[in-house]
Amino acid sequence: MQKAEKKEYVEQMNSALKTSEFLLIADYKGLNVSEISSLRDEIKTNSDSNFRVAKNTLIKRAIQDTNFKIVEKLFTGPTSVAYSNDPVSTSKVVVKFAKDNEKLKILGGVMGDQELSVDDIKQLASLPSMDEVRAKIVGLIVSTQSNIVSVLSSNQSNLVRVIKNKFENNN
Repeated sequence: MQKAEKKEYVEQMNSALKTSEFLLIADYKGLNVSEISSLRDEIKTNSDSNFRVAKNTLIKRAIQDTNFKIVEKLFTGPTSVAYSNDPVSTSKVVVKFAKDNEKLKILGGVMGDQELSVDDIKQLASLPSMDEVRAKIVGLIVSTQSNIVSVLSSNQSNLVRVIKNKFENNN
């Protein structure tokens, strides 16, 4: 990589990381190119995330003025990063891939300005995704509306029956 290319890489990564809320760092030692490509495709398809194999010296420069500076110590050896604004989906994909492929080892991450351990990332992966949460909320709203309509309908019909009986009894 030429000096100009390195500078451009650092600037692009810095810009991308400044707009991201979540960064996951993993050791990919032992993964071949097709496995890395498979992980990259899976991350792109199943979450709104990006995945990159990181050159440690360049990524350390890129995180300097971001919230992710606190995990600078994790960038040793062959490291890769996944970054996004959706920590749950990104964590789900990477944790699942790591379970299926023992060569990928999650080292840690950052969400907002909080450093995350491997266990924290696994807990994030166990949470429901935003789409699942939205679906549950819509389901609750629809069922509540249905219950309200049925209660109002039954009360109105009962009221009509009471009035009708009262009217018939008086005549």
